Amino acid sequence: MLHLESGLHKMKYRCQICERDIDDFASLAHIKTEEYLLDLIRKDHPEWHENKKTCHKCVEYYRKLVKENEI
Repeated sequence: MLHLESGLHKMKYRCQICERDIDDFASLAHIKTEEYLLDLIRKDHPEWHENKKTCHKCVEYYRKLVKENEI
């Protein structure tokens, strides 16, 4: 999906976890973090794949779960 904004091309992606449309700058192309965080996301979202776009809000949600619950 390509959007024009103020004469600039901005790419939009759909977060594969929450399904929100997000700008390229707000997405994470690849999450480089601890394996347990990735495993937790995969457990809740088996269709999730780390080489696709995922929004920062969803990644932070899982980081917070890990930190608060020490899981």
